[in-house]
Amino acid sequence: MSINTVDAGGDVRFRVRPGRREDADAAARLWMQSARAHADYDPVYQAAPEAEKMMRRFLADLSSTNHSFLFVADVFPEAEDARTVGFVSGELREGSPTFKPRSWAAVDDVFVEPDYRSLGIGHALMGKVREWAEERRTNGISLQVAAANERGRSFYRSLGFREVSIYEVCEI
Repeated sequence: MSINTVDAGGDVRFRVRPGRREDADAAARLWMQSARAHADYDPVYQAAPEAEKMMRRFLADLSSTNHSFLFVADVFPEAEDARTVGFVSGELREGSPTFKPRSWAAVDDVFVEPDYRSLGIGHALMGKVREWAEERRTNGISLQVAAANERGRSFYRSLGFREVSIYEVCEI
């Protein structure tokens, strides 16, 4: 899988690359930013007290298997070292045995720091997921998105995603 470096305009260049074990700290930090934003959408998304630590371990493990993926986006601001500002993670999942057999590259998390959005980083991250899915001959890519996350929903629609299910909760 290639590493692409893109000039995003201005003084920012970025690359998307396969994540490594040592990227787990940065990806977990980004996951916590995402969790805080999701908690604003609905309290059901509130992170557990040890969430960052658990995500660090989980993301480190993802980088070392063939049935899961972790891609990270690094930026190279003018005269600064590379810094990770986005990531996407997920795994290969089989569909329900009651339906026609299908396998999916299931995206669990995707996040780009707000200051680096609209530069093509999210598209590049999801492009790497698509390559990963095609290499494994999956039927496609699946994901869930918070109902209140209009920006995210619009982004996924721009990539060709369509709504096929609605996830509902009833707290008791």
